[in-house]
Amino acid sequence: MTFLRPARMAAALLTAGLLMVTAAPAWAHVRVHSEDTVRPGARDVRMTFRVPNEKDDARTVGVWIVAPKGVRGMRAEQVKGWTAQQEAPGGGSGTVGWSGGAISGEDGAVFVVHIDRVPTRVEELAFVAKQRYDDGEVVFWDQPAEEGKPEPEHPAPVLSLSGASHTESAPHAGENAPFARTAAIVCSVVVLLAAAALPTLRRMARRRSAVSR
Repeated sequence: MTFLRPARMAAALLTAGLLMVTAAPAWAHVRVHSEDTVRPGARDVRMTFRVPNEKDDARTVGVWIVAPKGVRGMRAEQVKGWTAQQEAPGGGSGTVGWSGGAISGEDGAVFVVHIDRVPTRVEELAFVAKQRYDDGEVVFWDQPAEEGKPEPEHPAPVLSLSGASHTESAPHAGENAPFARTAAIVCSVVVLLAAAALPTLRRMARRRSAVSR
């Protein structure tokens, strides 16, 4: 029984490291997701955009989503603390936005968009997200990922459609590469720390066992 506690502690160290790795990129980029199965030509689709605040010294005070060509009837859901708009200044009919609220620190916010119809003969929907900070900076999340290249600094939020070809539905080039490298490094460090701590923990367990006798 004296070896169970050190093993448990080593496992706890490893679990903590894994949780840190998996939790870190939660708000890393603007991302789009749909709980429904979205196919080319689908109607009445609900999509969720997750928007991070990436500046320590400024707050996000405006968010706009621009639909790709062919999307029809995009509408913004109301979000508590924000005012939904069907068109951003200078935008087209395929633009919705929110203003009047704020995202601060390392927080993020969720914005929901409905579209009446998805275009046909497409494998994915690549949106453009515009993020305005209260210091005046506007960040455009519109950079496409390219095969064989690192993930861009501000990748466009992309929704892959069900029924896409294998080539098109595969993860975008570079999308997971930086994260995979970071995860591998952190996991390796945690495993090494756990392995290094295990002999010490065992000695402590033996001492406790000897004292209690």
